[in-house]
Amino acid sequence: MIEFMAYLVSPECVSCEVEEGIAILDLRSNTYFSLDPVGAAIWDRMAVPASVDDLTAAIAAEYKVAPEDCRRDISDLLDDMLTHGLIQTV
Repeated sequence: MIEFMAYLVSPECVSCEVEEGIAILDLRSNTYFSLDPVGAAIWDRMAVPASVDDLTAAIAAEYKVAPEDCRRDISDLLDDMLTHGLIQTV
């Protein structure tokens, strides 16, 4: 059986829009992170559980790029956010 993995913003993080993207505060570590507009679009979509496929399709359509051109970058960003505890898998 193939397991469906989705990503969700961590409840221990709060965010707000800034001029060129989004600022995220990890309430556990009191550390700020920032995302550019594309990263912010990905973050916003993880307010509800979203898979890599969901995120790739949405970003590819919004920014008019081929899905294969952005999938690896999205996966890398998700891995980084998981490492820092900004998102969780569900």
